[in-house]
Amino acid sequence: MDIKIHRSISEISEGAWDSIVDKNRVFCSYKYVETLEKSGLNKNNCYYPVVYNGNEIVAHTCTYLVTTEMDLFAQGVIKKAIQLVRKKWKNFFILRSLECGSPIAVGNVISFREGIDRGQALGLLCDGVEGLAKELRIKFLLLRDFYDKEVGFFDLLKARGYMKIHNLPQAEIKIRWKSFDEYLNSMRSNYRCKILKTMDKAAKANISFNIIKDFSDRAGELKRLYDNVYDQAKEVKRERLPESFFQNINKYLGEKVTIISAEKDNKLIGYMFLLFSGNTLITKFPGIDYNYNREYGTYFNLFYKSIELAINSGIDNIDMGITTLNPKKDMGSDIATLNMYMRHSNPLLNKIIPTLFDMITPPDTEGPRNVFK
Repeated sequence: MDIKIHRSISEISEGAWDSIVDKNRVFCSYKYVETLEKSGLNKNNCYYPVVYNGNEIVAHTCTYLVTTEMDLFAQGVIKKAIQLVRKKWKNFFILRSLECGSPIAVGNVISFREGIDRGQALGLLCDGVEGLAKELRIKFLLLRDFYDKEVGFFDLLKARGYMKIHNLPQAEIKIRWKSFDEYLNSMRSNYRCKILKTMDKAAKANISFNIIKDFSDRAGELKRLYDNVYDQAKEVKRERLPESFFQNINKYLGEKVTIISAEKDNKLIGYMFLLFSGNTLITKFPGIDYNYNREYGTYFNLFYKSIELAINSGIDNIDMGITTLNPKKDMGSDIATLNMYMRHSNPLLNKIIPTLFDMITPPDTEGPRNVFK
């Protein structure tokens, strides 16, 4: 086996790349990576470490050069204190880093061919990423995001000096109902009534919800509503999506992506992206007109419609993301822990920075709620 760092996904055969990508990992697929590259996200700062056995691809990942605010997930007094210090020192607690992980999505982006020595392949991927970091004079490395069931293997990274820390947890719903009515009826009355009340607001206002598969001609409209949500986000802010992303994701992912729109009097007042990743439906990149949201519950109704679509489509799981966990728990979401591996090339800072990051990233101490009977 040997490692090669590619500078563009176009240097790699789509069939060869996708041959080792699990069907349930759309964010690792060639077309998704191509969407990001063609849309200019992390322009000229994307790298693709690939492990070859002869001419055959046996492992790969996506690596992005990003600026990481170490207080990304901090809240309350700590967040305010760091922001206050930044008024004097602009780059306080901000590091340039090399990340293995999508710049706009959650999930582990390392793929392996079945039957290979994964430990050896992982070591080669690390050799490639660490060599690239040295070449770029980057001292800070971050590998994201691993479920608890994955860390038994990826804890091999600790031997290379990486520290395991936690990310924000992810909300997910495992589908076990045959209809949306069955889902509602399985709930305890207070949770069911909350959903029905919000749905009734939209129904009385004649809000229509529509599935739109071809939305590339509405990119400007989608971008405007997406920016509303991005600008108001308080929990997490990563890369801002350009308008070209809304065109390209439709172009390159095709039937694997659609949107649910919320419209009043033929005006778009909200939408939710839905990505079909094998047997999982992923809700992403919502856009909201906040002039209507409070009155009609647009944001929550889009989630309810997503759940209904997942049930009707025979989907097994819904990935609902890592933000606004409390209302998602009220919908019956379980909570999954996500882990990351972090390393700084300075031995002293390698003990301090990951520990600080872990301390100021709030865990979910409450867990899921007793929503169902």
